[in-house]
Amino acid sequence: MSTPVGPRASKEDFMRALGLDANNPQHEPYYRAMRDEAIVVYNYMHRSNSDLLDNYRADPNMRPPYCWHYIRPERQRWGVMEIWRNSGPVTRPLFDRGATHGEYGPNWVTGWLLYSVFRSRDIRNNRQNKKDPGGSGNGGSSSSGGSSGKFNALSISPFPLKQI
Repeated sequence: MSTPVGPRASKEDFMRALGLDANNPQHEPYYRAMRDEAIVVYNYMHRSNSDLLDNYRADPNMRPPYCWHYIRPERQRWGVMEIWRNSGPVTRPLFDRGATHGEYGPNWVTGWLLYSVFRSRDIRNNRQNKKDPGGSGNGGSSSSGGSSGKFNALSISPFPLKQI
């Protein structure tokens, strides 16, 4: 059984926990296949604002891409499990290693992937936006605290434990 890693673990740590090597070109297709399956669910979760917490869903200015922390916890869990449910024959054995009732449940592998896709597509956290060609020192980060690496008072755990 794999040792779970948290949602903010590096790609290298994630792959190592699965017994894969991020520097091995033969292992990269496994990572890409897993990530592609997570992207399908991410895209589905962005088809409307119905997965958002009530206060964000009511905001007429709210537009995709949505932040992970704006998604209702039960829909986060749904997304984590939907990746596993729809996995193909190549990715299913890797996703099966992630089943857990622990801190990063219900599946730390699909959870890490979905959270990673959300973070990489969230303009507040996007590394490309943090490059500051204008020299203003802002680096493209917002004042909302979304890129601070810490959860604010409105944030929820990336992988809630309670089943709803």
